[in-house]
Amino acid sequence: MKITKHIASLVLSLITGISFLIGQPAKQGEYKSFIAPEIHTVLFFPEGWEFSLPVIELGSAQKLICKFDLFSRDPRNYRYTIVHCDADWNPSRLVTSEYLEGFADNTINDYAFSINTTIPYINYRLILPNENVLIRLSGNYLLKVWEEGKKDQPVLIKPFYVTEKQVEVNGIVQKATYEGYSGASQQVAFTISYPRFAIPDPLNEIKTVVMQNSRSDNRLFHMKPTFIRQNQLVFEEKMNPYKGGNEFRNFNAKNLQTNGMGIRAIEFRDPYYYLFLETDQSRRKESYLTRNDLNGSFLVKNDRVSDSDLESDYIYVHFTLVPPDQVTNDQIFVFGALTDWQCLPANQMTFQQDTKMYEADLLLKQGFYDYQYVILKDTKAIDATFLEGSHVETENNYPVFVYYRGFSARYDQLIAYRVLNSLAR
Repeated sequence: MKITKHIASLVLSLITGISFLIGQPAKQGEYKSFIAPEIHTVLFFPEGWEFSLPVIELGSAQKLICKFDLFSRDPRNYRYTIVHCDADWNPSRLVTSEYLEGFADNTINDYAFSINTTIPYINYRLILPNENVLIRLSGNYLLKVWEEGKKDQPVLIKPFYVTEKQVEVNGIVQKATYEGYSGASQQVAFTISYPRFAIPDPLNEIKTVVMQNSRSDNRLFHMKPTFIRQNQLVFEEKMNPYKGGNEFRNFNAKNLQTNGMGIRAIEFRDPYYYLFLETDQSRRKESYLTRNDLNGSFLVKNDRVSDSDLESDYIYVHFTLVPPDQVTNDQIFVFGALTDWQCLPANQMTFQQDTKMYEADLLLKQGFYDYQYVILKDTKAIDATFLEGSHVETENNYPVFVYYRGFSARYDQLIAYRVLNSLAR
């Protein structure tokens, strides 16, 4: 329960601008995601489905919702723009007027102040597309937000997708059988059918990307088809192995008047709430156990109010992990959408000599949260199986993206998007 130094460190992080949500410098083939220290609880999703990737279909009535909190009593004037990218998340060579209709830069006018919260904040809301900006082309996009007059200092950069239904994707997720990936691994097999879409050179004009849930660190880029048939590309299972991993741990902080699932204690130490989770153990050697989760996402929710966006409080959440049975020199992190799927100093766990446990504190908005414990290897690869274990039975989503760029084209069209689930048959 000795969390004083953890909280002090976390408060110092907020003051000095070190936030557990800040993005690392982007590299080719990675998300270019960035969240500034004063911005918290960023949600970006298709209207009506908060746990989905931010994907909409070109020309449809679908909308994307972006919400975030500013820790302040005074509102700031935020502006935004949209940048078209290629399949590797590099800015495309198109000029703005080619992919957008309307104004290139716009103001975020929809905001409201928090109500009766221990930490005052302002909740901003943006809907895309809107009356000021329409999207004309499919592909990868970046939403960039900055304070007026500081365009070169963005406070938020988040990726999203605009798709077309030009080809059809079908597939299945099953137990890996390819040598070297058997056991607890899952493999993704899918086909791309294009009876009404001309692809003269599929080996060079088609790019595919496969994700596991919403993780960006272990995506599979640009696999080549195993077979090319009449108007069909076949991607065999052995090309797409993934460790099955484990179901996410979770806790329910939707009601601070009672200990929800996964919570050992809730204390109000004027002026803040402190939430202590049950002590966690390594699950590396445990058998698989079915568990409902959000595949790493979270839900902002306060069961005792009418508007969770404005009346949910921020709480200091204390994580404790019993040291693993096998010694590792790798760093241990709390991981999931609550940390923007990144391993950063502020969500790294530290070993405490007095408790003999790894501990971490995160400042989170009330709601229901998924999380896991991962290690960051010397190679900078994130390993979610060392502490959590891996099972072929684990339920996972595998989003599949298909891009097309013809011989003379100047951008990558996103011509198909399909989510395959490991339990679907």
